Amino acid sequence: MDERKYCCFCGKKLVLKALSDGSEEKFCAKCNYVFFDAPSPAVIVMVTNRNRVVLTRAAEWKHPYWGLVSGHIMLGETAEQTAVREVYEETRLRIRDLKILKTYVSKYQDDLLMIAFKAETRDSTIEKSEELEDAKWFELNEPLPMRSTSVAGQVVRLVSPRIQHLDLKERENR
Repeated sequence: MDERKYCCFCGKKLVLKALSDGSEEKFCAKCNYVFFDAPSPAVIVMVTNRNRVVLTRAAEWKHPYWGLVSGHIMLGETAEQTAVREVYEETRLRIRDLKILKTYVSKYQDDLLMIAFKAETRDSTIEKSEELEDAKWFELNEPLPMRSTSVAGQVVRLVSPRIQHLDLKERENR
């Protein structure tokens, strides 16, 4: 996130101001306006079909791990609407039984507030979007190629505590 240095209303340089709650926030003395740093909200969705889960790989990822469907919430959209839209855009799957699970702050991008959902689908054919390198079904009773410390890994473990996440180097040594 770009750090704001100037007021977007008048262009004056912002200063830090101590607020009554003890916090220090950026402040424009000319406009008498406090600028709070706010997280960027996004959703992450664990989509299942029987004993399978959809995992995705973004085209720009350099690491070998897989993740869950995710995306940013657009203005005017609820988190639930975003979850339905992102799953359909990335995989062409129609979901049902959408349930909110928990919220997370991304370890890799601290301005990202991720709202985790679980959903089911009756569809089985995935049509991946152009933004993905790949998207496919994985069996939940097999080790998954995910980082256990990632938000996606934490969501899967929350829903299915017995699931194992397997480092791909470990898999290659088998």
